Amino acid sequence: MLLIVQFEDIYADQPERLSDRASLMAAHLKFLEEQGDRVVASGALRETEDGIPRGGIWILNMESKAAAEALYQEDPFWKAGLRKSVCVSVWAKAFWSPAFSECMKAITPT
Repeated sequence: MLLIVQFEDIYADQPERLSDRASLMAAHLKFLEEQGDRVVASGALRETEDGIPRGGIWILNMESKAAAEALYQEDPFWKAGLRKSVCVSVWAKAFWSPAFSECMKAITPT
């Protein structure tokens, strides 16, 4: 099943913790990469392209919400207390644009 995990981060209230985010970024990305096909996509949510992260989204392919909850609790960002809140939802896709794949290719770093 596809699940959306939406995080709210602490940086609006605690901007001094952005340095913790920076120091943990490599471990966070390694953790996500190690999940293989279970993490379909992930990324930060910002008001502007170069703005401070307000939170993040993970799209997961997992067997249950409980499995998703167990997964995010192992993430270095979660363990360091950089997440303010989290919501795990089942995604019931209603529409998928063929342009989505092209859009993803355009924003994927090479």
